[in-house]
Amino acid sequence: MALSQLIKYEGDNSTFIWKYPNKDFNSMTELIVHESQEAIFFANGQATDTFGPGRYKLDAENIPILTKLVNNITGISTFHCEVYFINKTVQMAVKWGTDSKVRFIEPTLGVPVEIGASGEMNLAISDGDKQFPYIML
Repeated sequence: MALSQLIKYEGDNSTFIWKYPNKDFNSMTELIVHESQEAIFFANGQATDTFGPGRYKLDAENIPILTKLVNNITGISTFHCEVYFINKTVQMAVKWGTDSKVRFIEPTLGVPVEIGASGEMNLAISDGDKQFPYIML
């Protein structure tokens, strides 16, 4: 593991939630959260903190619940956590619909009818604090 690490998401805006691939960080790790994002930290399976736009140095002061996990003897001890980035931009024209039409008999006339539905919608996450208990990827 490198002495310092930079955590950031530079992908496109078509992704709602992206999990940073690495799980072990040290006290010299930095986090960059862009203006349209929010970062959520999980430790031991629980959400510990959220970070808004900005640049942060990750240590026990930023993430109080991890204080016990950080070993201050070497200064580069690792702690295990996961980082999820939430994209807060509006996702335009997300398509939805049925794969195929459903056939049924109309009860009044007894005529077979095929029904399907499709469309587009716009989606956005406004507050990651309310959504993160449901992130189970």
